[in-house]
Amino acid sequence: MTSSIAGRIERLPWTSFHTRLVVLLALGEFFELYDLFNAGFTVQPVSKFFAIPTTVTIFDIIAVFFLGAFVGCVLFSYIGDSMGRRTVLLLNLGIMSLGLLLTPFSPNPEVLALLRFITGLGVGPEALIVIDILTTEFFPSKLRGRALSTAYTIAWLAPLTVALLAYFLIPRTIVLQGWQWLYIIGGLGIILIIPFRFLIPESPRWLETRGRLEDAEKILSKMEEIARREKGELPPPFQIKVPTITRVPISELFSKAYRKRTIMLWIFEFLQTGVYYGFASLAPTVLFQKGFTLVHTLEYSVLIYSSYFLSSLVSIAVIDSVRFDRKYQVGGVALLMGIVGLLFGLASSATEVITTGFTFGFLSNIFSNSFHQYGAELYPTRIRSFADGVQYSLSRLGNFVWLSLLPLVLKSYGPFYMYVVVFVFAVIVFLDVVALGPRASRVELEELST
Repeated sequence: MTSSIAGRIERLPWTSFHTRLVVLLALGEFFELYDLFNAGFTVQPVSKFFAIPTTVTIFDIIAVFFLGAFVGCVLFSYIGDSMGRRTVLLLNLGIMSLGLLLTPFSPNPEVLALLRFITGLGVGPEALIVIDILTTEFFPSKLRGRALSTAYTIAWLAPLTVALLAYFLIPRTIVLQGWQWLYIIGGLGIILIIPFRFLIPESPRWLETRGRLEDAEKILSKMEEIARREKGELPPPFQIKVPTITRVPISELFSKAYRKRTIMLWIFEFLQTGVYYGFASLAPTVLFQKGFTLVHTLEYSVLIYSSYFLSSLVSIAVIDSVRFDRKYQVGGVALLMGIVGLLFGLASSATEVITTGFTFGFLSNIFSNSFHQYGAELYPTRIRSFADGVQYSLSRLGNFVWLSLLPLVLKSYGPFYMYVVVFVFAVIVFLDVVALGPRASRVELEELST
């Protein structure tokens, strides 16, 4: 059939509808990133609070969290394809807030780990379905990379926010200990933004693949009305073929058309987390391991984590570059991160630590924003949520595995050798993406994914 919905979306300019959508999507992702970085700051105080080793604490509050995210990612991805994207984004934040609010009142490490698992269930689909898939489906090919990068850039204020809060709260006790307030603030923040989730419409592209053309038409007509009012008359719709479907064809991931990219993405996702979160989640612990005091660790972390926002800002300008295609942004930057990680592992002075840490963070979101877009655009709409969910869930599983093992390497052999392992992951990721990944920048979504 000739797609009226996807074809009409492809001709749309950026309007106030898109701006509001990006902001609404970014609000939820802000709190996912808040919790991801919050966990790294609370390792030392939680370890002291429960009188347990640092490696056990990392397992309980970080590794188990990602195990929950793995389960949540698979579960909600299937729901996203069968019941709609909007169903997922209305459920997952409630689970996140429940876990965050109860975590600081855990009576023992076992309950703490359980609540971190529950929090992970809610976090699992947040980046995947809420930003990656919805920006991919609501925006035309010429804008989707910039939209995703803009949403993440807003959300990437979270690490700096957490670092500043940790700096002021962790050394203090205000009825509760500082680390407890970090979790409470995150949970309350999520509760405040849940009502705004109801303003996000269902994906017209998803509705079209389900044969719900009347519902898709209502949403798209409103988008076109805003575009005409703000930008003038629209060009003719693109002619795009999109088949409708009533079920999620799981087997299609390994069909001839998608087998190569499925294998590429599965290898990539399982290993890239060791590169990215080997720094993002463990940097405060590494600084502490290097002999810096808690106060200095918090101070240096504020400086280092400021780079994540700047990195995401730069990615807006480069993510849709045809000359520097997304596959090379993903593979090439991963390799650079591995090299800088080695230098961070070797760093001993404050200047060396801040410089290498800042550089790693600066590279991180050029890499992260690109691969989030890349993974979401390589499958057709009819299976995108599930296909992207399965491969992205492997990143959550990889987080559980690597953030269980990397702290043991850190404890036994020190920071440099832990980052040698990270470097090996980076090399494999580089070879995997460059050899097997298709080019993607500015290619129409339906053409790229069919």
